[in-house]
Amino acid sequence: MDNNPMVKPEVATTPLVAGSLIIALCLAIVTGLVFAGWPPAPWLTALWSIFIVIAALLALRWVLMTGRKKRWTHFANQQWQHLAEVKAGRQTTTEITILEFQDVQPTGAWATIKWERFGYTQPAWIENCPFALWPGSVLLISPDPSQINVGAPWPQTYYLRATNCYAIAPAIS
Repeated sequence: MDNNPMVKPEVATTPLVAGSLIIALCLAIVTGLVFAGWPPAPWLTALWSIFIVIAALLALRWVLMTGRKKRWTHFANQQWQHLAEVKAGRQTTTEITILEFQDVQPTGAWATIKWERFGYTQPAWIENCPFALWPGSVLLISPDPSQINVGAPWPQTYYLRATNCYAIAPAIS
């Protein structure tokens, strides 16, 4: 299964932080022992080497996680810039956030959406769009005037046609 590109990746996960702290503490203690009893015993040199290798691997993991977050941030900024450009070229648009999917079918998906401008959450049928949809996606759409009227109640289920979906970007919280 692919990772959801609409969710910001974490950099500082609990296991990574805990592992880094433990290895840093162990490395500091063993380094002190190595230099306190110079020349060190062979087993102490081997232990020190193991901790250095583990510390290097953890440092590499930090670099990879940070790079992944930077790439995601760049991607998100590009998507939001594109969404703003499309929005400027359309007359009546609004943004909705896909909160979750209940059922995915060949012609579309049943989802729970949130209208960003109104803060209203409701079920929706979303036709297959020309781009992949993920939970956490913000869609720029044209609201259907036959379903949403000023002063009228909201429909039980909103039907979103693919032709009314213009752009997508990740929700940034």
